[in-house]
Amino acid sequence: MSKYNIEFETLLERYGVLKTIVKERFPRKLKLSNEFVNAFRDEFKRQTSSTITEDEDGNQVEAPGRGKGTVLREMQKALKFLSKSV
Repeated sequence: MSKYNIEFETLLERYGVLKTIVKERFPRKLKLSNEFVNAFRDEFKRQTSSTITEDEDGNQVEAPGRGKGTVLREMQKALKFLSKSV
């Protein structure tokens, strides 16, 4: 048994931890209003668009928006929460 444990530990060191990926799907009958969908799109555009601010001298400084992938991931988490409550 100890030989098996040593071989198992060696195998884990070589391949690392194996992860199982579960695909989550949204319910088919989940009906979202047009108002909700439009608000979601507007929020996505707002978070990914660049922002213009002023520095100490009064000059305009443009800062890039948040990454589209990051915002999309966060919104997908929100949709998972929403679909579980339905």
